[in-house]
Amino acid sequence: MEYLAKIIASVISILTAYKLWLTTQKSRLEIEKLKLEIKRMRRGG
Repeated sequence: MEYLAKIIASVISILTAYKLWLTTQKSRLEIEKLKLEIKRMRRGG
């Protein structure tokens, strides 16, 4: 039973790390979009 608890804890920590990674990727994409919008605004487009 203790073995199962360790597996569950590992899975939860992996999923948490994965979710964090996804959030980081999403933030990066949003930052890139904003940078492009700023460039367009500066050009007057």
